[in-house]
Amino acid sequence: MSTSYKCPYCNIRYFSNHNSYSQHVNRCINLYDVSTEESNTEVSEVTDMLLDNDDFNQNLLSNPEISQLFVYDYKKLEIENEQSYGEQYTGNWWKKAKESIPSIAHILSIILYSDATTTDTLGKGSLHPIYISLGNIPTWKRNKEDAKQLLGYLPILSVKDEREKKSSEFKKLVRETFHNSIKFLLDPLFTNDDDDGDGIELKIDNEIFWFFPRVSTIICDWPEACTFSLTYKSTNSNYPCHFCLVSKENLNNTRLRDDQMVLRNKENMLQYYNNGTTEKASLEPVFNYFWNIP
Repeated sequence: MSTSYKCPYCNIRYFSNHNSYSQHVNRCINLYDVSTEESNTEVSEVTDMLLDNDDFNQNLLSNPEISQLFVYDYKKLEIENEQSYGEQYTGNWWKKAKESIPSIAHILSIILYSDATTTDTLGKGSLHPIYISLGNIPTWKRNKEDAKQLLGYLPILSVKDEREKKSSEFKKLVRETFHNSIKFLLDPLFTNDDDDGDGIELKIDNEIFWFFPRVSTIICDWPEACTFSLTYKSTNSNYPCHFCLVSKENLNNTRLRDDQMVLRNKENMLQYYNNGTTEKASLEPVFNYFWNIP
């Protein structure tokens, strides 16, 4: 199955292998993000472990303790004749996702975890790691260290002073850089997930399986959740929740009707973005990478 990688920054170059793609993007990201040379903005390099089929096979899925426990399909769980929920693959999300792909294919449930952290006692140095795991792995095993994998380090932008750090231009650049970096890291999984429904192939226990990757869970703190969802980072905003469009006045109202509890999804958020009315949903006017993937 051939793959073509397109640079998300210059939108011109295409690459047939991930090595050359990675090298090009690491150069191109500096030209793209430091286009504001007047601001002396510095961009750290995107470092990733080349997330493609070979990386999955050689790292996470090559562990026999994981591959032997790997779950491929939705499983309905019943206790005393009542539907119950435990693992991801017993939930309604998995069932619905499975119904959207060819019957002989499987869901590859992507779980992401990221958290910027300081690297010295003075708090001056920092890194922004992002990790990946799979919902196909049972929870008890997924909590083990060998069931997680470092996906890469997200860029951290630095500025010359506090004034620039608080500027709207810099804040927008930070958000755009974050989502462009997520695109760079995850696109190899979704390059073939187009209207033709190609998906990806992975080798597990010496057998080839057809998967369709889906991001099921993102684990992070509230400020980072705002960065992923591009909602305002303020509890005083009109709609401070990154899950729903319930106003701040009604967040503690336990008597809301169903029609008053509107969930955020890529369809209604994209509509606000395209209509230029993002402020009405306490949404930043930046394109969200996750709107582009299934």
